Amino acid sequence: MPAFLLEPVWGEPVASARLLAIAGAALALAVAWLWTRARALRLARERIAVRIHVAGTRGKSTTTRLVAAGLRGSGLAVIGKTTGSEPRLIRADGSEEAIRRLGPPSIREQAWVLRRAAREGADAVVLECMAIQPETLWASETLLVGATTLVVTNARPDHFEEIGEDEEAMARSLAWLVPSGGVVVATREAATPAFVAAVEARGAVLVPVDTDGLPPDAANRRLALAVCARHGVSEETALAGMADATPDPGHFTEREVSVGGKTVRFANAFACNDVESLDLLWRERAGEGRPVVLLNARADRPVRTRHFLDFLARQTPEPIVLLAGDGLAAALARRAGFGPGALRRLRTRRASEALAEAVAAASPGGVVWGVGNYHGLGRQLTVALAEAGKPC
Repeated sequence: MPAFLLEPVWGEPVASARLLAIAGAALALAVAWLWTRARALRLARERIAVRIHVAGTRGKSTTTRLVAAGLRGSGLAVIGKTTGSEPRLIRADGSEEAIRRLGPPSIREQAWVLRRAAREGADAVVLECMAIQPETLWASETLLVGATTLVVTNARPDHFEEIGEDEEAMARSLAWLVPSGGVVVATREAATPAFVAAVEARGAVLVPVDTDGLPPDAANRRLALAVCARHGVSEETALAGMADATPDPGHFTEREVSVGGKTVRFANAFACNDVESLDLLWRERAGEGRPVVLLNARADRPVRTRHFLDFLARQTPEPIVLLAGDGLAAALARRAGFGPGALRRLRTRRASEALAEAVAAASPGGVVWGVGNYHGLGRQLTVALAEAGKPC
């Protein structure tokens, strides 16, 4: 073989220089792209005078919808976005569109909403917080939303796998959302010492709202009214706007259902993610006889499942629990201390059959609860109940 075919086309110094040049150009392009995107987001934020970030354990989606509707009632062009049960964009005219995701949820979605709101000339955006870990909460506020107002519904124990199980864990995490020099409208329940200290440290103004003793819907409405009042909207105007707010797909409902000649009340709390909130609903809507609970356990939330099971095992009368979930949920249920015959495996994952199985386990006129997780079977049952049940 001719010797020249064995020689490299480039000498080593030339090849190294060219590779370095290519790498340098790629890095420069990446930095330029990131700078362009960051600048576009900053300009979009500056064009939207009111940016409201809604956080908390329970009631975020409903509060987001109420605040957006209340502000819209005053004539403002408001874009809203909910994340909880199903991600939805709420347009300035109050109509909605489902948000289609190509991958798992990402806080970058907030930037997309801000840019769209700016293009459409929105006066305000109301965004449900979608971050959980402290670092993503900080990034969501500091790098993306840049809220003028933070709204906190509550700070009840949840997301134990990410933030821990102690009582102040949620409040400490939510403190990363406090906007520097902004306004924080929070329920007194959420204004724990750790949270208040963060508000003071960042020079923000705290507006506490007393919702103690109120049922969830009334508490969400009072908090939303306080946010609207802070933005110059009267209670009368805000309430008129809120009357047109569309409920969140996963909001708590009760429906009367008849299967096989037996009628029961189905309490749909699939979107209720924490035991404290479930306890409030449970005490308010306790029925006669032994309740039946369909627990749709989430595989990646074993600690939450354990808390639900421990709560249910303490109730009197002891409920019959139908478990829909993985083997770990069954193991956790056995450890919770239920009596003989209280635990059963749900035999199906089809909504109509699961509903029939739950109704069959209940007494006539009794209560069937759906808890644990909205997605999957929870969503399917929610749709089935809307079609087959009657509002209570």
